[in-house]
Amino acid sequence: MTKEEILNKTTWDYYEMGNCPIFVNLFDREIPFVFFQNHKPNPSITDKMTESVNEVLELNKSELSIIKDMLWEECNFAFTVADYGFEPKDGETHLQAHLNGFGILSKEDAYSKSKVKEIHIAQENDELNGRYAEIKINSASDNLISVIVKNGKIIDFDDDGTYIGWFEKDEQHAQKAREKTLKE
Repeated sequence: MTKEEILNKTTWDYYEMGNCPIFVNLFDREIPFVFFQNHKPNPSITDKMTESVNEVLELNKSELSIIKDMLWEECNFAFTVADYGFEPKDGETHLQAHLNGFGILSKEDAYSKSKVKEIHIAQENDELNGRYAEIKINSASDNLISVIVKNGKIIDFDDDGTYIGWFEKDEQHAQKAREKTLKE
């Protein structure tokens, strides 16, 4: 899509955040892209933000398996480090109790019980070397996460509100943080 096509579909809210619904082949449905920009002198998007939109649109269906793997990992991590109130039955681990309690027995379940909410692209990321987009997903474990797309490649996921700059030097920054937490 061209910048003009995107801008023609974008509505700007009171806070001058842009909202642009675009059909995303990866998810086979329309997803709102949300633009966080400097809005001076008027709300707009940059060329780099436009490139980020197009990189998300170019993700192919085979990459959905990466997101499913991430959502499965997120459930396993969340249910390992937090208690959602499911007591283990005879021979069951804390993790198994929570997976069973939520009815999540596979990465397919983790994906089907999650909801892709929107895709965020922030102009402040223009200051970084890479091009970034965040696919916001309400996971099956009821956590809002960001799946990070860098230069057209899905690289990692982290909690909502993550600092994208961490992924400049280390594309697996959040993965390493999760591994460290599990070892403690």
